[in-house]
Amino acid sequence: MKKFLVFLLIVSLAALTACGSTSSEASQKNKENNKTVEGANALDKVKNSGKLVIGTTGNYRPFSYMDSNNKLIGYDIEWGNIIAEELGVKAEYVTGQFAGLIPGLVAHKFDVILSGVNVTEERAKSIDFSESYAQDGAVAVVKKGTNSVKSIKDIKGKVVGVNAGSAFEAVVRQIGGFKELKVYPGAAESFADLSAGRVDVVAIGLPAAAEYIQNSPSGKDIEITGEPFDVKQIGVAIPKGEAELKAEIDRIIKAKKEDGTYEKLSQKYFGLSFDELVHE
Repeated sequence: MKKFLVFLLIVSLAALTACGSTSSEASQKNKENNKTVEGANALDKVKNSGKLVIGTTGNYRPFSYMDSNNKLIGYDIEWGNIIAEELGVKAEYVTGQFAGLIPGLVAHKFDVILSGVNVTEERAKSIDFSESYAQDGAVAVVKKGTNSVKSIKDIKGKVVGVNAGSAFEAVVRQIGGFKELKVYPGAAESFADLSAGRVDVVAIGLPAAAEYIQNSPSGKDIEITGEPFDVKQIGVAIPKGEAELKAEIDRIIKAKKEDGTYEKLSQKYFGLSFDELVHE
């Protein structure tokens, strides 16, 4: 009887030891797997997840906006779909006000931003940019019949409207001399106030201004005055230091420039090539 009890005790201890070992091995394996995921670069994470999460405004024609069926479309959306397809993943869009996009990218709320983001030295301190896929230049938009503003440099004593967080807000502050600076979530809101006489001039990118005037019902009431100022490149905004993701996006954009896609999209959304559209 004693021998039998001793035998049962030995078997029980062996079983417990084996279970503990298995549990410990599984735990260690999970830790290793988690470490691999956590340590993966942005490109690997995108491919592992099967999607490219893209931050955009959905409120900046013709780059990113909603059609009559509330579907997200535009120049940036086409580029986002192209990039995602070339990476072998699906594009997933997250919309928000422009002022929150770069902080959101830094906080890893999305993988990249495609929202007409001008490349600036200040922004390059916290994020990286891809190869340029568009250009932009600041212009003054005024109510038709207005003669007091000749160009974007001519804003002394004026009430100026800009999109919040845009590069054009910085341009207006750089020029200075304005009476008041009003910020808006998007072009539609700033142009509505322009038409209503609540601002004297709106500072915005030439492509967005031209598209709005051509396609929006209230576009007939406003006009561009003067030449583009402070011409900048537009790039895909990428988290700082993600060299692998940047290299792949650069490769895709360069290939699409070579095969004619870049020119085709420029003509589709702006009616001109960017070399003609924006000049100093």
